[in-house]
Amino acid sequence: MTQTKVMFQGALDTLPMVLAAIPFGILFGVLAPANGIASWVAIGFSALVFAGSAQYVAIGLLAAGTPVLLIVVTTFIVNLRHLLYALAMLIPFRHLPRTKKLALSFFLTDETFVIFNQRFQRQLADEHIVPYYLGSAIFMYLNWQVCTWVGLWAGSTLEGIDQLGLEFAMVTAFIAMLLPMCKHRKNIVSAVIGFILAWLTRSWPHKTGIVFSVVAAAFISSQLHFLEDKKDV
Repeated sequence: MTQTKVMFQGALDTLPMVLAAIPFGILFGVLAPANGIASWVAIGFSALVFAGSAQYVAIGLLAAGTPVLLIVVTTFIVNLRHLLYALAMLIPFRHLPRTKKLALSFFLTDETFVIFNQRFQRQLADEHIVPYYLGSAIFMYLNWQVCTWVGLWAGSTLEGIDQLGLEFAMVTAFIAMLLPMCKHRKNIVSAVIGFILAWLTRSWPHKTGIVFSVVAAAFISSQLHFLEDKKDV
């Protein structure tokens, strides 16, 4: 299979995630001007930040007149889950030079991480790793840019579009990413533990409870898996 076909396959596998993310991207374009954010700033956010949750948090903080340093720190905390993604991606990208890893890391999103890892676990040849990843990642990136522009247009043209509850689409997208992983008992245990901890720590400031819950759930699940393997031996 040629690299072009591999890239196309990566994009095709990501199509359901792209469709689920469309309302989320449009809503960002709608809400940015509504919060006093200039259109060119919103476009710059999508082009240079490319992180949905961080962008939503940032426009809210900017609208409230929050100091820049606090905005940077808060969005960094919100996106800490990408550190976990990056650590996992070191395995398939271990043969790449550091500069190439840094360039590819810009396009890493929740959706691409899930789609890529599902394919990687079903065996992906070393020469197909980068083109498959790029096929998925670039498709997501272009979709986010187009949706931002559409949202900016819709926000200035259509009344009441920000009241349609489009943000619910992202919830369904995350559920769609989670379900394929729940075929194994350890993943189900990890998801349940993470949910319980996230609920208990939901009042923690700056979404730190989510980061704590993810790390704690992963650690507890790995220890249970280790004990299970040891028992089998």
